Amino acid sequence: MILYKGQIYGGEHTARLLQTLKADSEETLLNKSIDKDMLISAADTVSRKIKNGEYNYLLSEIDIDGMGDYVDRAADMLKRDDLLLNIKASLPALIDLPDIRSYIAPEGVLFHIAAGNVDVLPAYSVLCGLLCGNVNILKLPSQDNGITIKILSELINIMPELSDFIYVFDTPSSDIASVLKMAEAADKVVVWGGDEAVSAVRKMLPANLGIVEWGHRISFAYIGTDYNKYPDKLKGLAEHIIKTSQLFCSSCQRIYINSDKEEDAEAFCADFLPYLQAARDKYPLKDIGAAAEQTLIKYAEDIERSINNEYKSEKKYSGEGCALTVKTDKELQISGFFGVCDVSALPLDQLFGVLRRKKGYLQTACVIADGHITEKAEDIMVRAGVNRIMKPEHMSDTFTGEAHDGVPELYNYVRIINKNKG
Repeated sequence: MILYKGQIYGGEHTARLLQTLKADSEETLLNKSIDKDMLISAADTVSRKIKNGEYNYLLSEIDIDGMGDYVDRAADMLKRDDLLLNIKASLPALIDLPDIRSYIAPEGVLFHIAAGNVDVLPAYSVLCGLLCGNVNILKLPSQDNGITIKILSELINIMPELSDFIYVFDTPSSDIASVLKMAEAADKVVVWGGDEAVSAVRKMLPANLGIVEWGHRISFAYIGTDYNKYPDKLKGLAEHIIKTSQLFCSSCQRIYINSDKEEDAEAFCADFLPYLQAARDKYPLKDIGAAAEQTLIKYAEDIERSINNEYKSEKKYSGEGCALTVKTDKELQISGFFGVCDVSALPLDQLFGVLRRKKGYLQTACVIADGHITEKAEDIMVRAGVNRIMKPEHMSDTFTGEAHDGVPELYNYVRIINKNKG
């Protein structure tokens, strides 16, 4: 499905529309601009209509698990107050010099290559581009369920002039020629995805095309040996792991215990598994197909590692639909998904070194420990490169105005123009 100048087209029109994309986007760039107040009002209208259920007849056509959560996220990201706060928090404050006037201008044409692990992300990425006055080309992720075009179409219905600023294609990444046609029209590419996706985009882009990389990140929890004093926090961590299915960059992928003894990691697994099981019972797994696929992948890896005698000292604590594994290695890496998490003993004096080996990938951390250990661990995390330190139950929560991977969200979508006064 394609959204081009406010009209919906089938995939068979891709080649024809790509032929005119550069000229159409540049005509808009040269002659038109977005009224930011009108855009914010239009987005706020869509938000209120979503909250009031006026689009339920449209959303009912999308058959996905957790639809209510996606709808709530979409409504929140479009609210007037949230958009205004995001602009205030994200855009740079300009200094007025004696002879120079500075002002903010759009980057130009943005080409968004979106990831599919958050269903409202592609639409939100385009909205950020619109807030900065840019023309936006979006390549949908293969997992897109249709909600992106529905949100953007409703925005255009309320503010028709936006139709010249939004071009959406469902072209697969394997169609390199079409992707390059989209890139050819752009001033900057916004890439959401892992190392492979970012690397592939870098290789194909011309040198004069800027790139904004929102790559995959990894997150973790650090636990003191006095963890049993904090049952509410343990419950919050368990529910976070289960509710997110560990699919987000902010999802906990490794739990570290402040100890140099493997027995302490084993004790934690035995104590924490009931919390994880209670969370799984409360939030049953819905995406059985994806979970089965991950189970088979993990099973194949386990067989290979067993053959290579890599499991000599690993202990696994399994529940129904969840599991914990004690790892002797301390490297921060993905445990698995859908309620599977690795646990390692890692004394505080080794934390910095382990985290620095993942510099550039660190995102969210939480700490469950007494005040002294918490303060020291958080200081080490910040110095090592962690960008978000949240409560266990809020590791994947987003909030208006937050930085994205340590960078103000809209900062990369604008240019600062300097001009002589007078």
